[in-house]
Amino acid sequence: MRKLIYTVLTVACLIGTTQAYAQESNEDFKYRRSSLSMILIESESFPNKDAVMSSWNNYPFPDKYNKHDIDLKSFNINSIVLSEQELLSAGFLKDTLTNPLQIAKAIGSLKPVKYLNAEESIAVVMPTEKQEYQLKIDKVINDNKLANKVVEKWFNRSADGKFDMSLIQERGFYNASELEASIAQGQTKGLASLGDAGEELIRNSFVTFTKLEFIENEPAAALVRDAAKAQIAKSMAGKPQMFIDKALQAADAAYEKTKEGYSLWSKTWLYQLSWNEEIAAIFYNDLWSDPSAFDKSDLFSLEFVGVQYNQSLVTFKIGETRTQEQIIDLALVRNVNNAFAKLQKQNDVFKPKVPVISVNPITAQIGMKEGLKGGEKFDVLEMTLNSKTGLTEYKKVGSVQADKKIVWDNRYNAGEQVEQMQDKNGNPINGTAFKGSKKIQSGMLLKQVK
Repeated sequence: MRKLIYTVLTVACLIGTTQAYAQESNEDFKYRRSSLSMILIESESFPNKDAVMSSWNNYPFPDKYNKHDIDLKSFNINSIVLSEQELLSAGFLKDTLTNPLQIAKAIGSLKPVKYLNAEESIAVVMPTEKQEYQLKIDKVINDNKLANKVVEKWFNRSADGKFDMSLIQERGFYNASELEASIAQGQTKGLASLGDAGEELIRNSFVTFTKLEFIENEPAAALVRDAAKAQIAKSMAGKPQMFIDKALQAADAAYEKTKEGYSLWSKTWLYQLSWNEEIAAIFYNDLWSDPSAFDKSDLFSLEFVGVQYNQSLVTFKIGETRTQEQIIDLALVRNVNNAFAKLQKQNDVFKPKVPVISVNPITAQIGMKEGLKGGEKFDVLEMTLNSKTGLTEYKKVGSVQADKKIVWDNRYNAGEQVEQMQDKNGNPINGTAFKGSKKIQSGMLLKQVK
């Protein structure tokens, strides 16, 4: 009901959609990105499951991250059953409520309860829907050893179980043969490079779990129309029929503008791979050459970082003829992009570093898709090598602020052809402009300040 009320309020005041321009990222600047695995939580509320799955499978992967696919792509959360022991271990079922006042207080604070007798005088506290979802996600992580899958992806595990350093070489611009030699020989310099790979690459591995729920706009739009007509009948009673008819027509016109399409509710849970010097040492010394031990190991884990709830509405524009598949595609991609933008702002570890692609003006390929509106502040970082430790460090060398007049509109458009944005001189805008230090050079990295 809460979702329906929200949708009613939204469609009552929203008309039209925004136009956007999508642009491929610049690949001239190579830099170390965080890595990301995306998993879909399937739902029976998809209006057209084939269209939703097609859109998800073709989702334009966030170009500020390396795609780190593992073999689990989706699962149905309704098929996951939590045992009584799992609920107890999570802290539920322990608080026995033995009188009506306690039970009423729990229900009043929106805590679900399970009655233990027919008289409903004894109950225990159950997890809320949000808590239950996260418990089920944690169960999927543990039962499927997803952390192990993230790690083995990093080390390019072959069919016979052997690991190598080719992916780390590719993403970190290392010498793979030297790294592998250091594992075998334990050389100090090589081990420092391994530590750098762990700190810069492996530790910055993330997994998201996204649950999508589509709600048709028409029922909400119909409620708004019917409520408006009831109010018209009440407030305009006794007035000339001509004025009443005109008001009723306006209510019908608003309904026609907002009835098409879907409201999309999404929840995205963010997890990070736990990786440190101790874990790395055990892996390289004990598990690297023993695939069986790796498979059985509980050394690796995914740690919860945060969750983002997001709502969006996509409607037809007047005179527009979009297919249902196009509406679903636009809603899904825009919604998930918004969720990622908010997760990045809220969680410093998930913020991407973006290279400066030009100076005078300072420009970087980050924009509206990442939630920029103009005025946001960024640190400018220069990657340096610590000669003592052999590890990569990022030194702050300046600050910049997104120019409110030139914010790149790189949002997804579901195949629409839109006019490319241009600056005041008529040049195409392929990135957001920034104002800041004159000492900044191309290739330096920007990281948004909270």
